[in-house]
Amino acid sequence: MKENLKDTVLEVGGVKAKALGAAAQILATRGAEALSLRAIAESAGIGLASIYHYFANKDELLVSLAVNGFAELSAEIMRYQVMPEHAPAMRASARAFFAFAQKHPALFSLMFSERLMAGHEVLREAEKRTLMTYQAAVETDDRIPVQHRTNAAFALWALGRGMAAILSSYPHGQQPPELIASLFAGATYLINHPD
Repeated sequence: MKENLKDTVLEVGGVKAKALGAAAQILATRGAEALSLRAIAESAGIGLASIYHYFANKDELLVSLAVNGFAELSAEIMRYQVMPEHAPAMRASARAFFAFAQKHPALFSLMFSERLMAGHEVLREAEKRTLMTYQAAVETDDRIPVQHRTNAAFALWALGRGMAAILSSYPHGQQPPELIASLFAGATYLINHPD
């Protein structure tokens, strides 16, 4: 009996993972406009009722994607911090942030969606945890006076959020390459020259 229960639990967990995986793929390749619970079910090869078991509506699924995105971004920030070629930690964290934004533009925009943030505490908490990971890196940077490090971390994070808003304002994720290059070059300059 326990074996059957275990298999059922794994299968049920697999349904949610399949739905989120399919949603992430649709988001990355066709944009948020193409996301519907029906399209996700078809892409994942699961029943629509199975998706409704985990997500009451599309927004709940989008919030789950965004929360997962913040967890992935936090992991990337920490991974970059231990790479000597990206030292110091503040620069490494910024590179991780920008690399994530460039690699996952639709997810990045979704993570910082004002509408979703305003309506979902769980998403604000996910962002806060990621910000704290970034803040820890900024607070180790000797180039910034100790009394300004926390404020600098918040200001740099706000810069990243502003970049997300700019990038998400273009339909279908079609940002002009020169705009992206300018945004990232300017932010990189500010991070590399904090004094």
